[in-house]
Amino acid sequence: MSPNFVKLNLVGDVQPNRAVPETLFRHVAPLLQDGDINVCQLEATFSNLGTLGGQVRNPAHRVPPENIRALTAAPFHGVTYAGNNQLDYGVEAFNDTMDLLLKEDIFIVGAGRSLTEATSAIVREVNGIKIAFVNTCSILPPGVEATDSRSGISPLPVKTYYDSLEKIEEQPGTPARTVTVVDRDRLNVILNEIKKAKESADFVVASFHWGVHFTHDLAQYQADVGYAAIDAGADIVAGTHPHCLQAVEMYKGKPIFYSLGNFAFEQPGDIAMKGASSYLRLYGIPADMSVPGHPHPAHCRPSVIVKLVLSSEGSISFDLVPTYLNEACEPEPALPGTIGYQKVRDLIVNLSADIGTTVIEEDGVLRVLPNAGGDEDTRDILRLRNISYPSLRYLSTELT
Repeated sequence: MSPNFVKLNLVGDVQPNRAVPETLFRHVAPLLQDGDINVCQLEATFSNLGTLGGQVRNPAHRVPPENIRALTAAPFHGVTYAGNNQLDYGVEAFNDTMDLLLKEDIFIVGAGRSLTEATSAIVREVNGIKIAFVNTCSILPPGVEATDSRSGISPLPVKTYYDSLEKIEEQPGTPARTVTVVDRDRLNVILNEIKKAKESADFVVASFHWGVHFTHDLAQYQADVGYAAIDAGADIVAGTHPHCLQAVEMYKGKPIFYSLGNFAFEQPGDIAMKGASSYLRLYGIPADMSVPGHPHPAHCRPSVIVKLVLSSEGSISFDLVPTYLNEACEPEPALPGTIGYQKVRDLIVNLSADIGTTVIEEDGVLRVLPNAGGDEDTRDILRLRNISYPSLRYLSTELT
């Protein structure tokens, strides 16, 4: 008997906000429409309800409900929804969005009306193959986490410490290494959910909203958590939140996509630009003024579609298809020979090589060599780096 297959497409951060939402994914529709399951990280609430929280720096993450038509047109079948902006307008807008997604038969993982619901895996079956999705978030403004009695997201708290590289008595103001430590109790809850999901599913996709925004560098805890997820039974680890691409690696033969970047992110108007500028200036990074409605830096425009094929025999294969955000805030396929393609290729190849992973280009897509990773342990690499996040090492030439 020949094996069955499931085509799974994963992309990064998505926020539609336009008069005709169905047009957002028109350039990449052929790349998505072959997918049995397409999943994105939704960065917005689809609602007219709620009140803006007082701590919110960028108030542009609530969009009119009709923007859900961008997802249905693509189509996306599910969203990871454990994110830091989902409660910007309170529980009312959050619940309204979840109701709308479910009404459109779009599954939600990482969020719910209780902590148990937000933490629980979602399982989908296609062609007799069961795929479980688990999602959690380490970017935690006050009040976003679900509780036993309150809607919210699945939290994974992380503590940050700064370790001076020299004796501060001899060198006041010396640079510091940034040490990040995940909450072990909560991580164990997530790992147990992965283990439980693996008992009944053929494949487990573990998604994490993590890392430092606008930097290609990895925070120390990302590798710690990614490795632990695979040790617990995850077959694929996918990251979001940094808004730009980060490295890819293989651990025990399983892929970790540390950040998929901004796939389609639009926030038209001056309010979003002012909000984003308030924290971009902290990193010395200018917003990209050449793309109205995209209040993020230019290095956030490259992205990828991870096109996975999962077989009933247990095998996983995948390609990384480069995409690039155009001047209309729409993702386009980045074709070989274009600047967009070169940027995606160079980023993925160089960032991954930094942690010992070899990525090659072949037939217009990027592929990770089967033996990629070797004896490299990214956890050790990050612990030994004498840098403070974000170091912005890969942006230095772009900003000068």
